[in-house]
Amino acid sequence: MLLLRIIAFVFLIPGILTVFGARSIVSRFKLDDNVRCDFEHEMDEEELARYKHDKATVNLKMAGMLIALPGFILFLIAFK
Repeated sequence: MLLLRIIAFVFLIPGILTVFGARSIVSRFKLDDNVRCDFEHEMDEEELARYKHDKATVNLKMAGMLIALPGFILFLIAFK
């Protein structure tokens, strides 16, 4: 059981840090530069930049939740 608890925290900690730090990670590593937008011609430059930043942030938060999901499941099993 101790091993399951340790593995659960190994998945939980990076996943939760990724979710809560997504905005700063996107800003620091310029991840919004790689985001595609199919309707660029309908927005001005400021709206497009905000859209790309928000989309990159949401994508990173989803990845963080996928990292943390096995940790949540193991946490429920280990502390049952």
